[in-house]
Amino acid sequence: MDSLRRRLPSTGALFLFEAAARHENFTRAAEEMNVTQPAVSRSLAALEDYLGCSLFQRGKSGARLTEEGRLLHEAVKTGFSHIDQGLSRLEARRSGKTQITLSVSTAFTTHWLMPRIARCQAAFPELDLRFQLIAGPVSGPIGDVDIAMRYVGPGDVSGKFVMHEAYLPVCAPSYLARTSEPEKRTFIQLEGDKSSRFTGVEGWADNAENAQLTFSDYSVVVQAALVGQGIAAGWLNVTAHWLNEGQLVPAANRLTRPGRVCRLVTRQDTGNSAPIHAISDWMIEELRADLHATQSAYPDIEIASLLERPNIRA
Repeated sequence: MDSLRRRLPSTGALFLFEAAARHENFTRAAEEMNVTQPAVSRSLAALEDYLGCSLFQRGKSGARLTEEGRLLHEAVKTGFSHIDQGLSRLEARRSGKTQITLSVSTAFTTHWLMPRIARCQAAFPELDLRFQLIAGPVSGPIGDVDIAMRYVGPGDVSGKFVMHEAYLPVCAPSYLARTSEPEKRTFIQLEGDKSSRFTGVEGWADNAENAQLTFSDYSVVVQAALVGQGIAAGWLNVTAHWLNEGQLVPAANRLTRPGRVCRLVTRQDTGNSAPIHAISDWMIEELRADLHATQSAYPDIEIASLLERPNIRA
């Protein structure tokens, strides 16, 4: 360990390096580490000078790892993973509970998981759940979390299949009655989302004449629909609970499948595989039960088809 200290300018540089390597972006690493982007750049430049090699290829699109950077990143990831496992074991011995970290969207947590969190805790009293919340796109590597919900291509077989990605136009039950004229309807949008549009639905207007509400977090989009502010794209892994509760209804019987698949990806390098698989299976069973209930409530919409496993060609 004494030789390791001599090889590094500071141990803090490793945390900055790991975040920058994972994001391939100094600005996002700075946001995660709660420091400024110039501070990240200076620290990593000092680390490169100290090691005598370039770790990143810097460009307008981000910072790509060099061959030397990839070698160091693999070593750092392995080391941090072992440290994290050791800390988790200490925490489990202190509290008597096993800590499980979930990487899920803020919207899924707020609108699907929170209404059933008491049932989850009753089913798994020995687990201490922690959350890594994602406000933006739910994609990319899972990092050092135990369970991650991710949208992937249909040919990706990592993790456990949950459902096909799909959305419906949804609103509060009273909203369509108040706004029977299509051109007076308000559409609630997720900032930057170009996929969830309703153009072509008979009797609808979806153009510049319609009022727009735009939010950067999908959990707020759903909340705006719940309180009767307009029509939103209701991604079913998030809104199935409210559809079954009757607090949201389909604004049209139009199910759109963009083509991706929702999967639960689990961490492999851990001694907690049994509880990880148990809670991931519980989440899948609960979500599928929600979708079956939604299918029963709205038989004209082919919601059950979302649970059919994709055909994977060898």
